[in-house]
Amino acid sequence: MTAGPASRWRQCGPILPAAALVVVALLQMTVGRAWGLSPWKGGGFGMFSTLDARPFRYLRVYVTAPERSEELAIPESLADAAAAAEVLPTDAQLERFARAIVKRERSRGRPVGQVRVEVWREEFARGSLTPEALRLRDYVLVAD
Repeated sequence: MTAGPASRWRQCGPILPAAALVVVALLQMTVGRAWGLSPWKGGGFGMFSTLDARPFRYLRVYVTAPERSEELAIPESLADAAAAAEVLPTDAQLERFARAIVKRERSRGRPVGQVRVEVWREEFARGSLTPEALRLRDYVLVAD
């Protein structure tokens, strides 16, 4: 007598959740190393081993033009785009954020030639726990 499909699924039942967890953990580690995903996102398997989360990640934005060179504070209207870029600082996320900065600045009549976005992370020194800033990514958008 052969086992039916329902019987086969019951036999695999205990293995499936464990296999899914292993796949998610491997994906998170891969994306974390390749694109800088925060260990607190993408499955959260690293969240208990690090402080590398949003409160300890931040963006610095610099705008330059012929008559202008300054660092900008992140406007409240772009907080969601900034958060996405902090958590997963890929070129696509950083470009999307930089283009939003260009659009916002130009809508206010301010010249923009180039936008540089830096993604930073706070780390704490072993022993002294002195905070140290570490730059994770640097992205430059030359405005059209």
